[in-house]
Amino acid sequence: MKKIKIILSVLILLLTMTTSFAVNYDFPKNEDYYAELCSSPQASSNRAACLAYQDYVNQKVIDSQKELQKLIEDIKNLEGNISAMAKKVSAYQTQITDLENEIARLIKSIAASEATIVTLSTQIAEREVRVIEIDATIRERMISMQSFVSLNSYVDFIMGANDFSDLIRRIEGINEITAYDKELMVMLADEIAALNNDKAEVESQKALLLTNKANMELNQSTAIQLKMAVEKILVEYRKQQDILEKNAEYLAADIKETQAILKQIAAALKSVIASPGWIIPVKSRFRVSSVAWSYPEGGVHLGIDLAATIGSNLYAVGNGVVIYSANACPTYGYLGNRCGAPGASGFGNQVHLIVAIGTSVYAISYAHLMQNTALKTGIIVNQGDVIGKMGTSGSSTGSHVHVEIKFLGIKSLSYYVENWTGDLSFGTKWGSTGLSYRCDYNGRKAPCRETPQKIFNVSLYGAYN
Repeated sequence: MKKIKIILSVLILLLTMTTSFAVNYDFPKNEDYYAELCSSPQASSNRAACLAYQDYVNQKVIDSQKELQKLIEDIKNLEGNISAMAKKVSAYQTQITDLENEIARLIKSIAASEATIVTLSTQIAEREVRVIEIDATIRERMISMQSFVSLNSYVDFIMGANDFSDLIRRIEGINEITAYDKELMVMLADEIAALNNDKAEVESQKALLLTNKANMELNQSTAIQLKMAVEKILVEYRKQQDILEKNAEYLAADIKETQAILKQIAAALKSVIASPGWIIPVKSRFRVSSVAWSYPEGGVHLGIDLAATIGSNLYAVGNGVVIYSANACPTYGYLGNRCGAPGASGFGNQVHLIVAIGTSVYAISYAHLMQNTALKTGIIVNQGDVIGKMGTSGSSTGSHVHVEIKFLGIKSLSYYVENWTGDLSFGTKWGSTGLSYRCDYNGRKAPCRETPQKIFNVSLYGAYN
């Protein structure tokens, strides 16, 4: 009974040690490391870890397909469930990014496995030659030593010594020959073991190659279908967003307080000199993810989206003043988030400028800023001043700044500031109604909406700086 208890205790200890060791792999934080290790010749020395990693990769593929199927079911009732679905778009886009990263990792692993198979195949050929050579050497020596196997031959060799010293030397010579033969046999055994190990690893890498190719194809298919599903959500959301926004009048909060602040700087506003031209509001490397007047996936879009790293500085495009700002929204929002009101609903943290450029005055709106970075109302700015930092607050699915440009007219900057009513569309409306106020559409009759991509000389999906 006592022996049984001891055995059970040892088994439990071993199981505990095994479980603990498996947990320490921490695959989610070390995917690149294990992907490279397990597609290299060193995989055979890390068999347990690589088998566990492959199970982890296979499970990720299965989980992604399950998520896709759930999304497809949810989309069947998309129109009546758009608000809930819109909130999940950021998560789905993150999942798509993760899948794309996994696909890139698998492509790299496949190439590495193919290279490993070539390396091991060359090594196998070389080992087979060495095995044949060592085996032949041993056989030759065994044949040459056969004359000493019998006692008489052995005695004749010993008795052939000329003197005692020669006798000792002959005995030691036989011992050395025997040790050498043993060494050859050990070497042969090691080479055969290494040869078999290489052959096993080649088969393992071939199996890994097939599995990873299958996983890559499944992930590619899942990513494509996820993108299509997200596009359906975005199209439906944009449709409903337009209905909600086209007749909306988003107003600044505490307009009387804002007007009082602006009156205090009236004299300073009159001394603001117009900027000679435009600058782009982002100086770090950025990508144009959407342009005016429609989103790539459909729906009305009244500005341009410039995507860059979260926290990137945003700059005043011209000399002017902060007419209104809001700072209270969390830096990270989601599609359908209405944070920003009072103010422009869905804009999240926002800054609105009135600037003088050339002979004209414009209202510039920046949306989706990082929390607590927007310059406060009443701050006079020079072209190139930092007015906030890029975020993804409000109705947003990724780090970017949404910029709208409204042409107000050719009177003085102070005139438009003093006569502002708190309307954050600056008289150009919202949604599809705002399209009727396009400067290119109405002959540039103020107030109207300028085309930002023309002013900044950029194009959809272009990367700059």
